[in-house]
Amino acid sequence: MKVAVGVTGSVAAVRVPELIRKIIGRGHTVECAMTSAACGILHPDVIEWASAKPVITRLSGQIEHVRLLGLEGDADCLLIMPATSNTISKIAAGIDDTPVTTMAQTALGSKKPVIIVPAMHQSMYENPFVKRNIRQLVSEGVRIVDPRMEDSKAKMAGDEDILFALEAVI
Repeated sequence: MKVAVGVTGSVAAVRVPELIRKIIGRGHTVECAMTSAACGILHPDVIEWASAKPVITRLSGQIEHVRLLGLEGDADCLLIMPATSNTISKIAAGIDDTPVTTMAQTALGSKKPVIIVPAMHQSMYENPFVKRNIRQLVSEGVRIVDPRMEDSKAKMAGDEDILFALEAVI
């Protein structure tokens, strides 16, 4: 199976390379996209090393989002980890202004599975608008892997929880 991974601008992005290697270790291929905020936290070369594929940091005339997640796209699902409140809210509102949000809109329109792994400060996660947006996404079939609440933070779920959610949809 091929997994498209979207990385957004949470400090939890530092966990993504190891998770990519675990996904590949389970026999899947991975292709990644990063927001500019994610690139400020983790260099795309690290994600390229982990996935062994070039990283999408901007969409080009190659229409990467359609190639991966369009109706005929070759990715089986989209996994967004970590997902910031900004990205979650943009996806729920139908906004696609980053490679990751554009991939999400394309996947949703193609009826491909989307898994979102939130990570942010707890006060942001508890924001009623973010909660509403998460409920909206769930009502449209998006799978949310709930964060761990620790030190006033909604920390990205544990590796096994993320891998279990991924295996459940593909």
